[in-house]
Amino acid sequence: MSKLPLDIANFFLAMQAGPSGAEMLGSFFADDAVYSEPFSGLTEPHRGRDAILAAFAASRSEDFSDAVINLGAVEVEAETITVKWTCYSKAIPGGSGSGTNVFTIANGKIASLVTTLDMPET
Repeated sequence: MSKLPLDIANFFLAMQAGPSGAEMLGSFFADDAVYSEPFSGLTEPHRGRDAILAAFAASRSEDFSDAVINLGAVEVEAETITVKWTCYSKAIPGGSGSGTNVFTIANGKIASLVTTLDMPET
């Protein structure tokens, strides 16, 4: 387990803050950052800070305003930071969901973010 970099901890705080954290959230991404996520159903990643912020905004409903994100294992290898998380909210079926964020940092900004969800074993 590695130490969570402050900017990544603040990324999760901005996520948890919802719309009021959007400006802070945007400050962590490079202008040409890429974000891949399972929430929208899109197969292509979001490209550019504005598209990424629009994706985050679209994924937030009023019900999601109660979100609490707990962080788990953190691995830091050079410019790649992997963080396990669990999110609790009434907007999530069953009240919680978990997954992994893999951040790639370049020039002090998030250049790439890949989010995956933990899927229950069947």
